[in-house]
Amino acid sequence: MTLIELLTVVSLSIGILTVLVKWFVVNPLKHFIKEQTYPIQPTANGGRSLPDIARAVDRIEKRLDEHINLHLKDEV
Repeated sequence: MTLIELLTVVSLSIGILTVLVKWFVVNPLKHFIKEQTYPIQPTANGGRSLPDIARAVDRIEKRLDEHINLHLKDEV
């Protein structure tokens, strides 16, 4: 067996091994992660995520604080 034939066999073996690893290891892991991270109630919160709701609450809190401070300055 010549060096070129040996390298061809090795490279084909590595290619086949790569495909097998992708199909039998990576794809099942991706599927498992996708199942485990699926939203429990995907339509809750209008389809928004918890961080989206947290940012909205932060904006409302800031506006409320500004509103209260504006009116308290007028009364004092």
